[in-house]
Amino acid sequence: MLRSPATWVDALPAIGLAELDACAALRDRVDVKYVAGHDVVAALAERLAPTHRALELGGRRAFGYATTYFDTADLRSYRDHLQRRRRRFKCRVRHYLDADVRMLEVKAKGAREATVKHRLPLPGPVSALDPELLGFVRERVRDACGRDPGGGLAPVLRMRFERMTLVAPERGERLTCDVGLAFTAPAGRAGRLVAGAVIIESKSPAGGALADTALRSLGVRPVGGCSKYCLGIALTQPGVTANPYRRLLRRHFEEVA
Repeated sequence: MLRSPATWVDALPAIGLAELDACAALRDRVDVKYVAGHDVVAALAERLAPTHRALELGGRRAFGYATTYFDTADLRSYRDHLQRRRRRFKCRVRHYLDADVRMLEVKAKGAREATVKHRLPLPGPVSALDPELLGFVRERVRDACGRDPGGGLAPVLRMRFERMTLVAPERGERLTCDVGLAFTAPAGRAGRLVAGAVIIESKSPAGGALADTALRSLGVRPVGGCSKYCLGIALTQPGVTANPYRRLLRRHFEEVA
């Protein structure tokens, strides 16, 4: 029987959120993504134990996230990612369920190919972007991408998952492991990550993180086209072009009736 995901990181020392933000906030970073099985992630945690600590809040080490992604009517953000445009962005409202904190977040790739994340705290639930919030998004996208996001931004995908976070404080590196990923589109179509699979993201200032080395030694290689947003759109929006994502979708995802 598979262990509960939260037990993978039980043996690691704890780190709190304030200390994590101080040593590895990584608003400007290089992301490398992987998909692996539960057994690989458990082995990875053991290998990283000498250098990494596990995020712990209120005695918990696995945390729930609920995210709503916003895009234009013609899915410009999705299409920019599909076409691998150097300057691209994603816009979302993320609810950190255990802390009951909500953030408007803009993730953008600029000329240097690094991911930059901007966050704005929200006082409560958001179902649409008002002029003030839309102004925040537009300013950040213009700064990073040199253009306006274009058109209005409306909810196009909802997502839920559970996450564990490991941190290498001395190196400013972070690793997230997401399980139980589930998507729902406004029209009602739904999909999910198959049981036993984990999406892993290695986040570091310049790439080449300790976690990347450990994963290679375990026989796990990076995967391209592993944007959770793009995979969710490709799975739940009939008729969209999705060729770069079909292999990952066939191997690791399934539609939900």
